[in-house]
Amino acid sequence: MLTTLNPSALKDCCVSPNDHVSTDLQTLKELIFAIAPEAILIQEKGVSVFYLMDRWLFAVAPHKHNVCLYHSSDIDLAQFADRLINTLLGDHCVIINDLDVVNLNALVELLAVVKVDIQKKLTPNQALH
Repeated sequence: MLTTLNPSALKDCCVSPNDHVSTDLQTLKELIFAIAPEAILIQEKGVSVFYLMDRWLFAVAPHKHNVCLYHSSDIDLAQFADRLINTLLGDHCVIINDLDVVNLNALVELLAVVKVDIQKKLTPNQALH
C-alpha cells in the first residue's frame, strides 16, 4: 500500500484527464515497465502504483491537465533540474504538463536512478528475486 503519498495530493486526481494527459500517462507506464519490467502494477484509488518486491517504487497520478510521477527514493532530484526544464520537481515527485516537450533521456535516467536506489535498500534475498 502506498503510505507516503499525502491524501491532499489526490484532491484533483483522476478528474477526467484530457486526451493528452491520458497519452502521457500510458507513455509513462511504458517507460517505467521498460526500466523495471519486474515491477508489479496495482491500481490504488485511481493511482497506478508500481511495486518492486514489497516496496512501492513509482506512482503515476493523472490530473486534469498534467501527470504526477511520484517516487519512493530519497535521491535529490536537483541533479536532473537542468535537463528536465519542462517539468516541476518536488521532493518525491515530478509534475509533467506535456511529455512531448520533456527530455525523455533525462526522465529515463531518473527512473533508472530511482530503481537502483530502491534496489540497494532491499534485503539481499529480496534483491535476488
